[in-house]
Amino acid sequence: MRLTAATARELAFEAGLFAAGAAELALCHRHALALTALLLVTALCSLAFWRQSHLVWIYVLGGIIGPCGEIFGVLGGAWQYAEPAFLGIPLWLPFAWGLAAVLVKTTADTIQKLAARP
Repeated sequence: MRLTAATARELAFEAGLFAAGAAELALCHRHALALTALLLVTALCSLAFWRQSHLVWIYVLGGIIGPCGEIFGVLGGAWQYAEPAFLGIPLWLPFAWGLAAVLVKTTADTIQKLAARP
């Protein structure tokens, strides 16, 4: 496995994206509108970095499917959110799930590039 400069940049961006999302959630979880805006800006920056149209669909699907699972958990009584906005989930949750879906896809792609190199 050989790490190229381009792959190193991708890994660094992905690590930074994870850190930004985690920091936003940790620091702003009590401010739903601010957190929603920050997660959306972070997602737009990531989509602009990769410039791959299919990632928009991954973001949207992650933002729908992930919260649906959480809604079932909340309605089933498995857990609850402190400030739910809709069906027991907070406003920012779909944006966090969309960002996570894109991050998982792009990180997997980067790791695959590393594994494919001689």
